[in-house]
Amino acid sequence: MECISISHKTAASKEREKFYIPKEKAGDFLREVRAVMGVEQCVVLSTCNRTEIYVEGEENRFRELEKALETFSGRDGEQIRSLARRYQGKRALYHLFRVVCGMESMVLGEDEILGQTRDAYQSAKEAGDTGYELNSAFQAALACAKRVKTETMISKTAVSVATLAANEVARLSLSHKTVLLMGGSGQMGSIILKNLLSQKNIRIIATVRSHKGICQSGGAQVEHVDYQNRYAVLEEADVIISATASPHYTLTAGRVGAAMRSAKERLFLDISMPPDLDAQIGKLAHCRLVAMDDIKKLAEENNRRKQQAFADAEEILEEELEKLCKALAFHRFTQKDSHWKERYADFSAEKLLYLLRDELDSGSFEKVLMVLK
Repeated sequence: MECISISHKTAASKEREKFYIPKEKAGDFLREVRAVMGVEQCVVLSTCNRTEIYVEGEENRFRELEKALETFSGRDGEQIRSLARRYQGKRALYHLFRVVCGMESMVLGEDEILGQTRDAYQSAKEAGDTGYELNSAFQAALACAKRVKTETMISKTAVSVATLAANEVARLSLSHKTVLLMGGSGQMGSIILKNLLSQKNIRIIATVRSHKGICQSGGAQVEHVDYQNRYAVLEEADVIISATASPHYTLTAGRVGAAMRSAKERLFLDISMPPDLDAQIGKLAHCRLVAMDDIKKLAEENNRRKQQAFADAEEILEEELEKLCKALAFHRFTQKDSHWKERYADFSAEKLLYLLRDELDSGSFEKVLMVLK
């Protein structure tokens, strides 16, 4: 397997935005990659923090993968080569496992990436873009992530991007808070909404495409307003959170400035890719804007507290990765030689042991003998 990756580790949010592949365009992008490269298996994983392309085999197709990103993004090839990391063979598998387990995330151990990877893989599989190699790799990585989540503290102590956003709201020293949430029905927005609902003395205004009334949950009041009326309710809000998948700004600085009549302090949280909120909002009086790059800084202290859980997860990862590598190696062997059973049918145990003794190093040969005891 081979992988090319542009992530928060190599690119700032403004650069990552250029390579973000929306879900509705992923299918067309995969078909183009397959046509140009001649591969049968391909999965694209694109989130607010990373865009990665996984393909079958080890044919050094990195130039073609870079070209695919260049065509899609309109970016210069030199820029892509400066931002992209390349993985091949076992290193590609290892990288995939770490990504799915949340060990490559901005916030170590965050849960969102597990669902995002599952969705990306499932979409590629349903479109016929996967086969034995990528099916085995992604299914093993997803299973490993579930085991890490169950057996270690890496997820239990994790603070996701959504939770960090909710924590910023909780830190505000107001007896009562009104939050305007845009994108509350999406994957990230629904997690934020759940976190907000656990807080006390909070009123939530959530935008929807059509009026749905008012509901109560956990003592918090949630009012639904039409998205078109978002500027009209802006004056009431102490916190404005945007978590949509919109290709356009949900709020612009000019209209925000015109909509605000009081001089109270307001917190704007933008956790979308591409960004939902006009960066100029942060320059308006009494407005503080926290965007994805700021969330990264908030995550650093949390990550330092998870080093033991990280080590435990690494042990599980190595164990599960070894199982996968053996399965893939055996599959390649049987595919190349469909008559291998017949060829070894009359192969004596003594002859096999002498062959293994001559070909393996002493440590590996001793392990074989231990298995045969």
